[in-house]
Amino acid sequence: MVAAVFLAGFLFGLFSARAFSWNPADETNVNSRYTVESVEITGASEARLSRGLREELRRYVGQRFSPEAFAKLSGRIREELKARLVSPKLMKGTAPESVRVVLDVMGRRVNVSTDNSRLAWHTRQGWTGGLQLTIEERDRQRLNLGVFSDGDTLTERLSGAKAGYSRSLFQGRIRPGFSVSTAHAQYDARTLQAAGMNELYRNVDSFQPTVTFVPWRGDDREELTVEVGMRLQRFALLSPEANRNVASHALVNTLRYRRVRGDVANGRTTLTGLVGMANGLGGDYSFDRQEARGGGEYHRGESRLTVDFMGGSLRGNAPFTERFAAGNSLLLRGWNKFEIAPLGANRLVASSVEYGRSVKGKLEASAFVDSGSIWNRGTRAVARTSAGCGLRTRDGFFLYVAFPLRDGRMEPMVMTGATF
Repeated sequence: MVAAVFLAGFLFGLFSARAFSWNPADETNVNSRYTVESVEITGASEARLSRGLREELRRYVGQRFSPEAFAKLSGRIREELKARLVSPKLMKGTAPESVRVVLDVMGRRVNVSTDNSRLAWHTRQGWTGGLQLTIEERDRQRLNLGVFSDGDTLTERLSGAKAGYSRSLFQGRIRPGFSVSTAHAQYDARTLQAAGMNELYRNVDSFQPTVTFVPWRGDDREELTVEVGMRLQRFALLSPEANRNVASHALVNTLRYRRVRGDVANGRTTLTGLVGMANGLGGDYSFDRQEARGGGEYHRGESRLTVDFMGGSLRGNAPFTERFAAGNSLLLRGWNKFEIAPLGANRLVASSVEYGRSVKGKLEASAFVDSGSIWNRGTRAVARTSAGCGLRTRDGFFLYVAFPLRDGRMEPMVMTGATF
């Protein structure tokens, strides 16, 4: 009896598996005899694709429809646009034996990422960390939440929290928003010794409303943006006078440019530029600050060449946060910022040239030379140079050993960390 029941169940499972595993004919394979009349993209702007991918889509017009080719193209589009799904659909063409291919891009309604997060360690500065959570709704609304302890970017270490919100209007051409932050400052002993009365602060609270405009978008991921806004800050000074608060209000303008052309296989060129200006509007400080950054990267096959530069000028009576710093993991790598400018400075010129070559998969060996000067107005600028080498990956990990090029002793510094 048990054997009969087992045999009946086996036969039922066998026939039912065959019945449910039957595959109907694939309509796309049937349609492979048709000619592609046009290729369209819905659910996203075609301008967001790279120039090479857009040209490849146009090359399929007039060719026979290939399910395999359009499946690969859908995967590349999904990767570039960071979409959830790209589905190719066939529509009847205007001419006989022709079809229109519609690539429907379906993005995530809410996308959560940790872009712009960073963790780093420096021989002289210790740990620096920042975690930023970005919640974005289909490129319309964006909410940023973050915590940080940054002992690298400025002369002082700032630890605190920040938040921001922005909304996209007119297909991203206008994006109003604001950001708020609160932070506590800590200082190296050399900074405390060199500082004057009422120069340093204990805490700072900031509120910055902004509006970003995109006046021009070009081909191949090329964009020019203009950001205007105000920065309202309140400082609790680190002085013998308890609970002394001062304010700094400034008009902030930033011009950004970015262009990406080509791909890694045939040679990809990335150009970036930034010009920032801050002008005091009132409060206890009156100052003008200008900053310019630029860079280019050429990446082809296993080789990469990166060139960056930065310059800055500060005039007037400005809060300590506006001063420039160098001799960290970003500028003049290998020098000690507390040795060359323990209070920061109001003049800065720096550049960096780095060459890298892939050694295995995403791992890359690289070498660099940094040069520049940081000084105060009215004093002599001293040119400094450093060199180093190390490993990095495309995912953001880096490990460098750097040392200053000078007569006398050699003190190598180790920098490691990751962006994610």
